[in-house]
Amino acid sequence: MMTSWLNINGWERLKERVTELASGREAKAASIGLVCIDRRDAESGASSVAADPEGANSNDGRWNDWLAKAFPGERLWFVDELGSHLWIGVEIPVRGGAGTAAEAHLTRVAGRLRRLLSAEAGTAPIEASGVAVRGTGAAVLPLKTGIDLKDSLYEGMLAAVGRMRSLSGDRDSADLELRAEMERLLKERSIRSVYQPITRIGTGEVFGYEALTRCPPGSRFDGPLALFNFAEREGYAFALDRLAREKAIGSSPSLNGVQKIFINVTLGIMNDPGFVSGQTAQWLRQRGLQPGQVVLELTERSSIDDFEEAKKILRHYRSQGYEIAIDDAGAGYSSLQSIVELSPDYIKVDKSLVQNADRDEMKKQMLRTFVRFAKRMNIRTVAEGIERPEELRLARRVGIDFGQGYLLGRPGEYADRIVRDGLPNG
Repeated sequence: MMTSWLNINGWERLKERVTELASGREAKAASIGLVCIDRRDAESGASSVAADPEGANSNDGRWNDWLAKAFPGERLWFVDELGSHLWIGVEIPVRGGAGTAAEAHLTRVAGRLRRLLSAEAGTAPIEASGVAVRGTGAAVLPLKTGIDLKDSLYEGMLAAVGRMRSLSGDRDSADLELRAEMERLLKERSIRSVYQPITRIGTGEVFGYEALTRCPPGSRFDGPLALFNFAEREGYAFALDRLAREKAIGSSPSLNGVQKIFINVTLGIMNDPGFVSGQTAQWLRQRGLQPGQVVLELTERSSIDDFEEAKKILRHYRSQGYEIAIDDAGAGYSSLQSIVELSPDYIKVDKSLVQNADRDEMKKQMLRTFVRFAKRMNIRTVAEGIERPEELRLARRVGIDFGQGYLLGRPGEYADRIVRDGLPNG
């Protein structure tokens, strides 16, 4: 495998795609990325890649077969083995060159590769005994006319290896412990879901529940925010989101025909081919739920770079019956832009605007503005963080549709029953 790297099939394919995309001959030009995986014996430092008595093409074929099964709907291919480093090419279905969305997509792919090779090494064409993924790095290749192809590839390789060292080789023991904890949580499926009621402000009836993820007792993660932030940073986001959705649906309270369950997702996860069209729909059927009872609550841990693409994604899920909510409205400019661009079914007004709004004239006016705008656009409103009777009375007075907060109901498991409790007096 150590022949000239430009003459290997995987590199040839990479060169061809880079040339095609850089030339602009394709109307929907995407991006190309490189993922570098360092697999060495933990003690000896030797390469863990299996010997290939039948030659490079045979090894390429085995890897490509495995990648196709492990990443359905994605375009990944085995590029080369150089020493202890494996190189994987990734075609990124995100327009915008080396922008934030392309980088985020490549990071998710690299993280999934690392997780699969660590947890399921026996299914991949590698030696499984005594090896571990010692590091993973990734870089989006520059697709600009006038840049020498070889320079572009070398630049990408150096960037991927550099990121692998910065993200893996020098990390402190605390991060290594958190990674081990994350992989244990995923393997043991030990996270759980709790549910916070969302009530109709006018009648006090339970309209639905927001599913919230909780870590197991004794976890090293300081709550769900730290858990999901670490997963996003380290490439576990897809696996954690999948498990959280399964738990949220499988343990949900029984719903009547008009009640909803709100499930937190990111737009990047929704863009994955396996998100709703496959396993999630099956979980809903097993629980006796319909897509129309599910509200996909967009929680953007990264900004939306391409609103036209986002609209296309949301149209796909709406056509299946799902509804869309924008979370934390009013907490920042990005959420307001998302409301204008994406026309959600629900606006969840951030608790920072709701709490103590009865004492703050500016907050009152903001709430009234949200309500007037939402009613004009046929969007329903949910006030988050209601903890005081005065906040509830104000929400009712300004015309907010639904409320959520400790005053109305704390997160709980609610077993397998329908909660019919009304609002507290106030």
